[in-house]
Amino acid sequence: MDIHRDLVQACRILYAAACAGDGLGGHLSAKLDDERILIKPRAASWSRVTPEQLTVIDFNGKRLDDQPFARMGGVREWPIHAQIYRARPDVGCVLHAHPAASTLMAALGIDVEPLDQDCASFTDRLPVLDNGAASVSTIQRGNEVAAALGRNSAVLLKNHGCVVVGTGIPDVCVTAFRLERVADTMLRAAALTKLPVMSREARTMVLESRRAAGGEGQNQERWQMLQDYYAAFAFRERQ
Repeated sequence: MDIHRDLVQACRILYAAACAGDGLGGHLSAKLDDERILIKPRAASWSRVTPEQLTVIDFNGKRLDDQPFARMGGVREWPIHAQIYRARPDVGCVLHAHPAASTLMAALGIDVEPLDQDCASFTDRLPVLDNGAASVSTIQRGNEVAAALGRNSAVLLKNHGCVVVGTGIPDVCVTAFRLERVADTMLRAAALTKLPVMSREARTMVLESRRAAGGEGQNQERWQMLQDYYAAFAFRERQ
């Protein structure tokens, strides 16, 4: 597996699927080992990033290469990635981005209800951190994000964006895609009727039914589908 190529492809697909916001901020990273993180610098385009533009930093934010894109835009919010990797040994990939729907959902204080299968997956599993929309550029703020995330796969930063984690790139990309769909569903529901939509009894019944049916465990298959859907934006070998 070429982690550089995989991270580039993931960046392009996340942008094409509207999971990276306007593409002018945020980072996607992969943990190389217990000392190094491979990450997309801010100045590198989500839609046109190349393997050569990725940079390597340590867990203290120090660049371990001379990547010019890292010098231009830096990786200011590296503490999000480093502190989550420190707190969660099971995590191998971290996304921080500013997608429109989930950012707005958190800003409006809308809680996820199990209106469909994707929504059920995030119900009671999507914490929101309100840190005044401050940039997470210190270790203390990175620790706050990691603590708010807990054992979940995503956390919303109120008025700021989201953070999604997983064991690897497929998990993160699929979760980010589903999260944005869930947020869009909840925003549509809020526009049509008063929230909450579901009674406590209906909500409990759906969640218990899903728990009885077993876990998710389909992210590898879903990741392949996402790559197929957005193939035109995936990584291509440069001529």
